[in-house]
Amino acid sequence: MDQLTSFGDVNWTREELTASLEEFAKLYSGRPIRDNRGGMKAPHMFSTWFALRRLQPSVVVESGVWHGQGTWLIEQACPKAEIVCIEIAPKWIQYRSQRARYFDRDFATLDWNGLPKDDTVLFFDDHQNAYERLKVTRWFGFRHAFFEDNYPASRGDCYSLKKAFLGVGFDPTPPQLSPVNRIKRTVRRLLGVQDGSTGAVPPNTLDAAYIRANLAAYYEFPPVFHLPQTRWGDPWINDHYPTPPPLLNRVEAPFQQVYFDEAGDYTWICYVRTK
Repeated sequence: MDQLTSFGDVNWTREELTASLEEFAKLYSGRPIRDNRGGMKAPHMFSTWFALRRLQPSVVVESGVWHGQGTWLIEQACPKAEIVCIEIAPKWIQYRSQRARYFDRDFATLDWNGLPKDDTVLFFDDHQNAYERLKVTRWFGFRHAFFEDNYPASRGDCYSLKKAFLGVGFDPTPPQLSPVNRIKRTVRRLLGVQDGSTGAVPPNTLDAAYIRANLAAYYEFPPVFHLPQTRWGDPWINDHYPTPPPLLNRVEAPFQQVYFDEAGDYTWICYVRTK
């Protein structure tokens, strides 16, 4: 079992992440969607905003829009970037960007030949098999990607890169689904969309070996706060849930409160860079 939380180099430090928390808290206070259950909250929104600002890609592809809070975030982080949004159930979108192109087909079925592969960032928040997503990412030639649903062992509704490193596979029965994710899965089924999150993956070490061989960097963003319990109600200990050290240990300023209030929504979001 590989309990790593990162390898390779990224162009930021923990100190720089921590120093940006106050700026993002001010931005986050003006978010367009106040109730974003089933979507990103402060821990993942902050990490995504910070890294996108550093990368400054010319194109961002968002696979899995839900209500649109992530699209708004991409606009704030990359004001000059082209935005491509993929959502198979567009009726759930509340915030639509005037800068974005929208598609209701799966990422793997679209033609990406016209995009700059070294200067495009893929953002996967679609609850699909991350190992298969990574293979398709490399097939198209993209270099940068985020995986928001990077669930640990025995948790979540899809096979994640973290599960691949842990070697635990994925058993979709019974699925560990929140009520919102049950709705998402039902919508996918009713629309006739092939659901890549439901296929079983046996425990193995080959997937982790492939990932290591094909990635230049894998980076799990640290939680802002590390709570005593996970979002599933069990003890949040590193033996079961290997996690980078938190950026903060206690609330010492008013702007930090939102991170503490939403700390339970952390699910090991990661950034990867292919070779």
